[in-house]
Amino acid sequence: MDYVPHDKKTMETMLAKIGVSSMEELYEDIPKSLLLEKLNLPEGLSEADLLKRMTVLSKKNHLYRTAFIGAGSYYHFIPSLVDYVISRSEFFTAYTPYQAEASQGFLQAIYEYQSAITRLTKMDVTNASMYDVASAFAEAATMCTFATRKSRILMLEGMHPEYIETVNTYCWGRNIQTEIVPLTKLEESLNDDCAGFLFQSPNFYGEIEDISYLTKIVREKAKKCKIVYGMPDPTCLGILKAPGDYDIDIFVSEGMGLPPSFGGPNLGIFATTSKLMRKMPGRVIGVTKEINGEGEGFVLTLQAREQHIRREKALSNICSNQSLCMLACLVYMVCLGKTGLKQVGTQNIQKANYVKREMAKIPGYNLKESRATYNEFVIECPNVDKFIGKCKENDILPPLPLSHYFPERSSEVLVCVTEQNSKEDIELFLRVAKEAAL
Repeated sequence: MDYVPHDKKTMETMLAKIGVSSMEELYEDIPKSLLLEKLNLPEGLSEADLLKRMTVLSKKNHLYRTAFIGAGSYYHFIPSLVDYVISRSEFFTAYTPYQAEASQGFLQAIYEYQSAITRLTKMDVTNASMYDVASAFAEAATMCTFATRKSRILMLEGMHPEYIETVNTYCWGRNIQTEIVPLTKLEESLNDDCAGFLFQSPNFYGEIEDISYLTKIVREKAKKCKIVYGMPDPTCLGILKAPGDYDIDIFVSEGMGLPPSFGGPNLGIFATTSKLMRKMPGRVIGVTKEINGEGEGFVLTLQAREQHIRREKALSNICSNQSLCMLACLVYMVCLGKTGLKQVGTQNIQKANYVKREMAKIPGYNLKESRATYNEFVIECPNVDKFIGKCKENDILPPLPLSHYFPERSSEVLVCVTEQNSKEDIELFLRVAKEAAL
């Protein structure tokens, strides 16, 4: 419906009803320094003129021919069917499906998403998605404390700095102690006071962790500690072992089928064991049958929000439904299937390792780690600023300078290669790297 502003008479009636004489009196608690006298807005435009104006503004955005940046947000090919399905009005305008009888279509879509994720990850149960992997990590950390009644969280060094920051923020509000530990000190840091152990693989630097070793150490040193495995780019599940093949309690990941855009939106995949299912935040969709008959229907089976259960028993305040992003992820997985996801993962690891080997051959460039990597790796450059500048000159969105997060690592960059980088893109990138070394 159209927005109809209140007229002067209506506003006066409303103010009189609450015992306030004017709008100024209504806002008198707000410091005058924060009040705006007048918004600096241009005059209104007709629809035709507005469209022309927006077109001109949109041309200020620069679209690079190719990108070699990742660090948690990746450029992958997204089939056109994804945008087509999520743009349909019945999905695009849908809200949280509180009324099952009026939301059967979207409830089924969420159920199919949960089913697809559980098959892909080999975990027991998946919720209807979180905001992103960072908040999923944080919710997993608090879930560990609910399950163990302990208040100490360990995070393995190598997690994305922003994931760590998000976990710390959530835990600070609940008086949960957090600690970052290097692999060399993990064994001595573990004890029976640990509620959860969080790690990321591939980690922030693209390195694949030895998950069997990590789980073995945790189980030996802290038997009740819950293990949380996080993944920034789940396309690697096309070639790596599924989380459920390891002895972990919670798996979190960024979603698939969504572009980086300007940093979102995205969704956080969250899966766990059946034993911990009732400690999981969010919601779970299930299938039920009619009492008198054989007809099936979809329902909100588990809801851990304070809006649905007693506040003191609520496990989370996640309230925004990520179902549109979830649907994009589901359609993406359906489009690719098992074979397609394997091809994406294979291209990612092969192309990235080819670029890694070739860059290491250029005088002045040195690899920082020797461990296996997925689609990212860290390399030391002879001149980072020159390299970044040369990339932009050649219409390449450059790798991430690690100084963005770690000022002491000013000579290193995090290079990302995906299936979107063609042979020509890679050859150009390597040529630019050589020129920047001169």
